[in-house]
Amino acid sequence: MIRILALVATLALAFPAAAQELTVVGLDGKAKVLKAADFAGFPRAEVAVPQDKGSKTYEGPILAYVLRAGGLPVGPRLHGDPLRAFVIVTGADGFQAVFSLAELDKDYHDGTVVLGDKVDGQALPAKEGPWRLAVSGDKKRWRSVFGVTRIEARLSDAPAAKPAPAMDHAH
Repeated sequence: MIRILALVATLALAFPAAAQELTVVGLDGKAKVLKAADFAGFPRAEVAVPQDKGSKTYEGPILAYVLRAGGLPVGPRLHGDPLRAFVIVTGADGFQAVFSLAELDKDYHDGTVVLGDKVDGQALPAKEGPWRLAVSGDKKRWRSVFGVTRIEARLSDAPAAKPAPAMDHAH
């Protein structure tokens, strides 16, 4: 009986730790698993997210630093082909939202995007945690993915637009 209780206790301790992991998949397809402790030194910010009545303020690490830790090009490294990249943020319930990589980078976009671990000064409720994506400037909260477990970057494979034919201005 003691062995069974010890096993149950061990499993109970293991599940919250697993829930505190975030997988970031880079443009090269390589996945990196980040833990909550990895975010400890990242700059933090607050973002107000509109609700049906009023708003909620989410606080957490600025997403660009999380993306950098996961191997994605941000800041000065975000140029050339990576400007064609998009990011899929997935929650524990399977909900996904899509962003351009540049849209998530403070060097390209005025808005702030955080991986919130607090709401209105308190820890996130269990159904929203361990992290909730919060995007400033969005008029609706629909891209505010909760229970974020995975962030995957991909390059757009859309063919380049053909240049418009030269205009003949000779009349």
